[in-house]
Amino acid sequence: MMFEEIIEIQGRKVGPGQPCMIIAEAGVNHFGDLQKALDLVDLAVSAGADVYKMQAFHTDALVSDHLPEWRKRLKSKEIDYDFLRAVKDYCAKRQIIFMCTAHDEVALAWLRDLDVSALKIGSGERGNAEFLKMHAKFGRPVILSTGMYSEVDVIRAVEVFAKESMHQLAILHCVTSYPVPYSELNLQAITRLKEIFCGPVGYSDHSTNFDSAIAAVALGATIVEKHITLDFDVPNAQDWKVSAGPKDFQLYVSKIRDIEQSLGHSEITIQQCEGKAEEWALKVVVAKHALKEGQRLDFSHFIYQRAGSGIAPDRVDDIVGKVINTNIEKGTPIQWHQLK
Repeated sequence: MMFEEIIEIQGRKVGPGQPCMIIAEAGVNHFGDLQKALDLVDLAVSAGADVYKMQAFHTDALVSDHLPEWRKRLKSKEIDYDFLRAVKDYCAKRQIIFMCTAHDEVALAWLRDLDVSALKIGSGERGNAEFLKMHAKFGRPVILSTGMYSEVDVIRAVEVFAKESMHQLAILHCVTSYPVPYSELNLQAITRLKEIFCGPVGYSDHSTNFDSAIAAVALGATIVEKHITLDFDVPNAQDWKVSAGPKDFQLYVSKIRDIEQSLGHSEITIQQCEGKAEEWALKVVVAKHALKEGQRLDFSHFIYQRAGSGIAPDRVDDIVGKVINTNIEKGTPIQWHQLK
C-alpha cells in the first residue's frame, strides 16, 4: 500500500521534514453562533495555527432515537450550508486553511460544493468502510483520526483508501476521551503508526496540558490537532474540557514550534553556538613547567588543561620528540609554530 510520505494541503506540505501542521479544532464550540465561529477563526490565526477546522452534521442523520440525550445536545450545535460557507470565506480572508469534518453524507456533499482543499474524518467512523470510501473518492487529501481504533482497525481503514488509489492520506493517533488520563495517552502508538503506515502521522490531542503535544512532536508527529474554545464550564458539552483558549492557545502553538526547532537533524555535529565554548571548555597541551628553546619534548613536559586554543590531547603522539624553538612559560599552551 503505497502512500505519499509528504502530502500537500492548499500549498502547505505536510510530512517528515516539514513544519508541524497545527490544526485549531473549533469543532462545535461555536454552539450554533456564527459570530462565535468567526471569533474562533481569529483565535486560531492570532495563535499561529495553520488550519481552522469545524464539524458539520444533521442530528437526525447522525444520532438514533435510542440516544435522546445526545440528540438534544447536538441539535443546538447544528449549522447549515450558509453558515459553513461564511466561515470558509472568512478563513480565506484571514489566510488560514479551512477544514471540516462531515459526519453525514449531506454534510460531505456541502464540502464538495465548497471545494475544500482537504477532508478530516473523525474517529467515530471506525469500521464505516462505505463512508471512508466516499472520502477517498473525493479526490482531496484526507486526515483520519484513529480514536477507539485497534491496529487491525487502522490497517482496514488504510486498505479502503489503497483500494481506491487515494494515496494522500494522513493518520492521527487519538484517544477518544474528554479528557484522556495521562496513563492512557499511549503516545508510543505514534511510533507504531509510523512503522505500519508510510504517510504522515500526527496526533489529535485530547489532553488537558501541553506536555503530550510536545512529546508527540518529539516522537515524529507532523500534524497536531487541538480543540479551541472561547467558553469554559459549559453544561451538556465536553469539548471545552480538552480545549485551549485565548489565554493559552498561542503558548500551545509556540511550545510546539520551539520543540520542533530543537529536534534538529540526525547528524551528530558541532553546533554553531558551541564555537565560544570550544575556546574555554576544551583541554589543550600546556607546559607543566618553564621550557627552554632547544629542549626536546617528552611526556613529562606537559599537562592537559583548559587554556584557550592549542594542541588537542589526542595529538600528543605527534609532538613528543619535537624540539622547542622558543622559550615557553609554565602554564602556557604549547602551539604548533613553537615546535620543529
